[in-house]
Amino acid sequence: MKKLCMILPLALILCLLVGCQDKAEWRGTFEEVDGVMVVKNPQEPIYGPEVFNLEEDLIITNEAGEEEYMFQDIQNLAVDDEENICIADRKAGHIQVFDINGEYVRTIGSRGQGPGEMVSPIDPKVLSQEILIVNDGYQARLIYFSLNGEHIRNLSTGKYTGFRRPAIDSQGNIVAGFLIPGEEFKYELTKFDSDLNPVFTVTTYPMKMSYTIFPYFEYTRLTNLAWNVNEQDQIIWGHMGKYELFVHNPDGKLIKRIVRDYDGIEITNQEKEKLIKDIFGDNPVPPGMNLQFPERYPPFIRFSCDEEGRIYVQTYDKTEDGEADYYDVFDSEGKYIARFSLKYWAIVWKKQKLYTIEEDEDGFQIVKRYHVTWNI
Repeated sequence: MKKLCMILPLALILCLLVGCQDKAEWRGTFEEVDGVMVVKNPQEPIYGPEVFNLEEDLIITNEAGEEEYMFQDIQNLAVDDEENICIADRKAGHIQVFDINGEYVRTIGSRGQGPGEMVSPIDPKVLSQEILIVNDGYQARLIYFSLNGEHIRNLSTGKYTGFRRPAIDSQGNIVAGFLIPGEEFKYELTKFDSDLNPVFTVTTYPMKMSYTIFPYFEYTRLTNLAWNVNEQDQIIWGHMGKYELFVHNPDGKLIKRIVRDYDGIEITNQEKEKLIKDIFGDNPVPPGMNLQFPERYPPFIRFSCDEEGRIYVQTYDKTEDGEADYYDVFDSEGKYIARFSLKYWAIVWKKQKLYTIEEDEDGFQIVKRYHVTWNI
């Protein structure tokens, strides 16, 4: 009986702890303003970091010494519905495809400027129709392949200066940003149809950059916006000046604003010197180039989405050792639910898995897959 008395309180304590996590209280608010739902979030998330867990379950590396597994300059990757992994190697000028077990399947495209050839493949995207779309920024075109490697067509992006980061919805529509030169530079985010005809403008923003003034973050990112498209074909975007995400339905109507209380992180002089060195090495800033820094870092770098409607916002906030970035996570309603750190860019979330591009101990690029568990 004494043993039973000891076990019962412990069980009750565990139940209370689990219950407290399940019943965590969100301290934000919902408010409808002019037909748009505004979700205001506090500084702290609902749950602690223990609510999120990653377990490594696949590494694609060149340990075997085989040519198919050697990467030169991975820029991005995509994952199809069969969980094949399409890896864009910018320097090699091709896409390498690996199956769900990490076994090499095929190489799509080759380096060059002819049909089906690429110079700088950077943004691979997979459509549900089993089509692979690759953005070749050097040749200013989108290149379409079948997942079997057959070249289908090219679409020129040349009329859109600095066309970048195309996000593809389930219908093959394309959301991308481009620069509008002039006396005052502007940046426009537009939704195009599958033939790259403009459908509607999502937003247009003036840039502080000119021919002599170069704000650091606009200059290095070539944009003052971040955006993505989720599984529901909604367009999500934000401006680097404020911690606010805008959500549009597929027809372009603004339906939600997600805001989080955020103080920002000060940029020290030492950090400014490091950022300058990242661009110019040991050389000084070129004469006549007025490189400007804000007092604080932008609120976010980029964001990605999973199939459950969560939004993962990569911030400039780093861990104490400076080795990893913090990610803020919002649920499908826009509630700030969690915060965790990752050393590498969270690229694709698919079927409860996360795909990243990392480096091994010798500095060689590798691709990793993690199983994702949410304890909510």
